Amino acid sequence: MLSGLLALTAVVNCGVVSGILSAMTESAFRFAITDYPLAPATLYKVGGAAQLALLPETAEETLEAYAWMCGQPGPHLILGCGSNVLIADEGFPGIVLFTSGLNRVGVLDGDRWRVGGGVELDRLVRDVIVPQNYEGAGALTGIPGSVGGAIYMNAGTVNGSTCQFLESVDLATPEGPRTVDVDASLYDYRSQSFCKEDDLIVQAVFQFHRSSANQQAVYDHYTERRKEKQPEGDCCGCVFKNPENDHAGRLIEACGLKGARRGGAVISEQHANFIMNEHKATFQDIVDLIELCKSEVRSKFGVELHEEVRIIRVS
Repeated sequence: MLSGLLALTAVVNCGVVSGILSAMTESAFRFAITDYPLAPATLYKVGGAAQLALLPETAEETLEAYAWMCGQPGPHLILGCGSNVLIADEGFPGIVLFTSGLNRVGVLDGDRWRVGGGVELDRLVRDVIVPQNYEGAGALTGIPGSVGGAIYMNAGTVNGSTCQFLESVDLATPEGPRTVDVDASLYDYRSQSFCKEDDLIVQAVFQFHRSSANQQAVYDHYTERRKEKQPEGDCCGCVFKNPENDHAGRLIEACGLKGARRGGAVISEQHANFIMNEHKATFQDIVDLIELCKSEVRSKFGVELHEEVRIIRVS
């Protein structure tokens, strides 16, 4: 990685990057990398390189990088832990901002906590919910990804979702900073209406409540249950949202698609809503299986499956 770090004297000529480097501030050069491979940064381990990646280490640097990125041409992508994305093998022909610098966690007062958007969701569960015996372990245990990503898609389980624990969210947007007071009217199943794709979730205030149940035991139970029911390996988690009053995995399994393969990708025999990168799968291998599932379920049941995974491809 160090060999890819830009020096102030570097001369780069690669599409959109060549047109924007001259505007970069000195501090931005410290965490900017050209031709940055994205596959290792995603749980699918699939995808080409970003023309320019910004990897700030602090919240202040992240906000500076975001403001700078918003002023540049070309496509932009905000990436947390890479748990719910599938990136094209051709890569991303623009700027990718990583949010790992938004890593602060702190108590405000009572049972209110301020959590950075780049914090891993499992860290929030392990380091805050379980030790304080807050309600929430059943809803949030085992979900891969960052707090920002979990808020953006309202990640959750059958026991609840991220947004139900929110009091407010601080956003950086192309138009400027904004704070949203969150209530149930602003979110739904695996979706929310207060944050757009190009907004940066800087931090959130969570309001927790003490539980009468032992949350360590709840955490241990659901951790073991996920190990039993969900496959291990390179994947994004569940590929599809569950249709109303049904389960995507059940529908896919009923179509006889468990074990179906395209190239190096396979629909899991353990849970049909998981498409695995079993052996050097390409972006197209996985997309082909996604389309196969949608087509077969539509044909057999008249149900339209909708992706939970974000498919990133720029023509």
